[in-house]
Amino acid sequence: SKGVYLIANYPAGLAYEGSPTTALAGYYCIRYINPGNDYSIQLNMELNNGFWVQNSYGYNLINGSWDYEAEVWALLMSIHGNNTQTVGDVACGWLVTAIRNGYIYLGYSLDGKSIVWYDKYPAFNATYIVQHRQGTNLVLTGWGDGQTAELSNAMVYLALYYWNGTTWVPAPVTVLTGYGNTGETVNHAYVYTNNTCSAVIAYPTPTTETICPTTPSFNP
Repeated sequence: SKGVYLIANYPAGLAYEGSPTTALAGYYCIRYINPGNDYSIQLNMELNNGFWVQNSYGYNLINGSWDYEAEVWALLMSIHGNNTQTVGDVACGWLVTAIRNGYIYLGYSLDGKSIVWYDKYPAFNATYIVQHRQGTNLVLTGWGDGQTAELSNAMVYLALYYWNGTTWVPAPVTVLTGYGNTGETVNHAYVYTNNTCSAVIAYPTPTTETICPTTPSFNP
């Protein structure tokens, strides 16, 4: 179908195409997926000081739990990580990352109304999030440590909102066509985006049905 990409050995999802912003909210909704325990949903972003920040949700094979996890990278080196919050198997939710008062805040929302901020780290003079070479993105990919999610049956919806200073706005997006700075990948995934807010990941049958959820009511 027109606009549908078949992903092999890359992350599957959307890249941010909007203006510089101080916060992003990434929505995910997993209708079904196989395998169910070796993938992650990642909200990745570039900051204007060159840092790269990852806010992710997925199954941790090491401790056998579903976790939210934060990481901060600088010059290809991890400078902050392994700070996780264990939750249950969450089919639909939000990943939220914001910069304010000199810190990077990483959180999640289960209802679109309130945020659990589970980690923060000094921003080192970063003041906003940028889109640079598709380094700011929302993707389905392997669970971590460079792993690949081998999909045989999946339907996952993604959507991205940016903070314009007073409210959340549906973000202009495009299909991610590279690694987006993450080390994890997917095999066998069709991706389609409507270029405003949302994308859908499907396999083995592609679809152009996308979902842009109700604008979240929480503030960053």
